[in-house]
Amino acid sequence: MLTSIALLEGAGISRATLNNYIADGLLPRPEVRRQAAAPGEAPTTLGYFPDWALERIQQIQELKRTGVSMDDIKHQLADAAEPVAHTAPPPPVARPAADKPPVVEKRNASGAVQASESVQVSVENIPYAAYMVNFEFQLVWLNPLAQKEFFAGNQIPERATDRSIIPTLLDWAADLPAQEQARLFNAHLGLIKSRLPRQTFNQNLGGLPDAQRQWLMNCYDQCPEPDNRLQHIVGLMHPDPDIGACQVVALCFREGVLIVYVPDEQDVNQLLNSISRRDTFIRNLLSQRLPVLTPLAVMVADLQNSVRICSELPPEDYFQLINQIWSTLDPIFREYYGAYGKHTGDGMVYYFFPQPDRNYLMNAVLCANKVRETMQDISHDWKVRKGWTNQLYMNIGLSEGEEWLGTFKTNTNFELVVLGETINICGRLSDLARFGKVWATKGLISKLSNTERSKIRYGVERDTPEGKVFVNNSYAQVTSLLSSNEPRHAKLMDIATCAVTEVLPKL
Repeated sequence: MLTSIALLEGAGISRATLNNYIADGLLPRPEVRRQAAAPGEAPTTLGYFPDWALERIQQIQELKRTGVSMDDIKHQLADAAEPVAHTAPPPPVARPAADKPPVVEKRNASGAVQASESVQVSVENIPYAAYMVNFEFQLVWLNPLAQKEFFAGNQIPERATDRSIIPTLLDWAADLPAQEQARLFNAHLGLIKSRLPRQTFNQNLGGLPDAQRQWLMNCYDQCPEPDNRLQHIVGLMHPDPDIGACQVVALCFREGVLIVYVPDEQDVNQLLNSISRRDTFIRNLLSQRLPVLTPLAVMVADLQNSVRICSELPPEDYFQLINQIWSTLDPIFREYYGAYGKHTGDGMVYYFFPQPDRNYLMNAVLCANKVRETMQDISHDWKVRKGWTNQLYMNIGLSEGEEWLGTFKTNTNFELVVLGETINICGRLSDLARFGKVWATKGLISKLSNTERSKIRYGVERDTPEGKVFVNNSYAQVTSLLSSNEPRHAKLMDIATCAVTEVLPKL
């Protein structure tokens, strides 16, 4: 089953469009998963759709692209239990040789491919060379076939900034005809350039000779952005002449682009069907991502007085509160490209990685401010609902650094894990914060541009003879903020010399 949020993200449609499809009978009404609610309150939870709903939406989009009207689409698909093959004109098919299956000449669609009856393809058993790059062309994951076929078993660099695949692509393309070189790069660029500004792409090419750099910029300018998040290009010459022509399947996720090279004579249907289940596929893929030394920002947030709140609420109300907090905050983290780290009871850890089109450090700061603002709304809602005087606060610490990122895996789940002192400092700053404050390290704030810093308020409250005064654009060592007679401050002494500042909402 898919949540409505997963379905909207996977299909790339608005909620209004989803509601229209339901009203037209093209999709079933969602199954509401009820959780325990407060007395007298309506259930609050997400709707769930069957797994085939994503394929149905892709099928509708494919029909619309071929010129079929919505009335005809409804006539073909409404009230059908599951997606069915449509009667839109098929793409041109080359006449096959007697001993070879048909080969599609050109195709940029995903939903029309039907599943095969053979073994299901998964991340663990993709039978072709495959790798994933982020939106700055840095290698995130690759399978053993890609390691052997494209990288000749070479050691993958440790640092994210050294993992650009562009030099490797240039080496692969050196012996290809000019047209094939452009097609090879366009298979990658088409889905990446929507998140990769031209200026950023140009800056990332700084170490290349001028001729290669100019050629790549021409590719960027001329490469069209596809309408679909999945590209299926056939007849592309593989860099290895022994393999010859191949199909390139490129699928865009929020975290990057997956590239798979399939020999032309192979059936690609199982692969397309498997990767169309986006949420499951990307989670399995990211659980196997390469450990990498990367710059990042970390946010640790903790619900203040959670033990007391838990003792005051019936169990069903407490879990409803916690679930409401996490489900409300999750879209905010996604908006600012925060990557889920872990939940520890009523606390959370999120990571913010470099992005080609925005500053990841600013993402972390803006996200923290949005979380604080949203918690005020949740707190007000629960005051009205319970008639209590408790104010809900999410205390937040922000830090940055360059650390090793990897995954801890179980049989059913995985968790992003950062090794190093950055997350430890961030956790201590969360302990320092009280009453919904946001504390950040000087290192994080000082790495923002002057323009970015002008968009936020930060500083430290100082004691003066006239009372407390907030001094803007200033920092303080943690030790100067501590009161020695408060027991909770004892565990903060290991960051006593760390320079920090309080981030405030913008006036």
